Amino acid sequence: MGTLKNQVLDDVMAGIMGTKGLIIDLRCYPGDFLVNALGGYLVSSATPFVRFSIGNIKSPGLFTISDAATIGGWSLNQKFYKGKVVVLINENTQSQAEYTAMALKASPNTTIIGSTTAGADGDISSFNLPGGIYTAISGIGVYYPDGRKTQRIGIVPDIEVKPTIKGIKEGRDELLEKAIELINK
Repeated sequence: MGTLKNQVLDDVMAGIMGTKGLIIDLRCYPGDFLVNALGGYLVSSATPFVRFSIGNIKSPGLFTISDAATIGGWSLNQKFYKGKVVVLINENTQSQAEYTAMALKASPNTTIIGSTTAGADGDISSFNLPGGIYTAISGIGVYYPDGRKTQRIGIVPDIEVKPTIKGIKEGRDELLEKAIELINK
């Protein structure tokens, strides 16, 4: 996901459509914003995956919860990917990568494995403070459609898998091995 671009996604997915499984590695920052395009390949119709709380500048302290945003089109998609999808996450999965994991999890065929993510999704509002200090905060809250929080909590995997010292010494990627095992079941 660190190098995948929207302009090649259709070609990539055309080569994957007939396979029994797809592994998406989100243990990095995405190379492009692929939430809608990639997510649309994984569902048969519009599927909710996220809600936001947004502050009201006319009434400080007032926050409203948005309607759920969706992946997938508004009509039935007969050409969606029907194989198993396994998404790899860990503590390096943050911000846009967490948001992408939320979208991909909306697919009924997706299993997320690894360890809990950073819990740092949402937009960034940056500003300068006196004394030349530059900082940033998230200006919105991010939630699953059912209202569960993601910020400061992270994306919690369906199956926890962490690298072991033995696996690292042997040069193995234990998350990838587990993903392959799940697809082959």
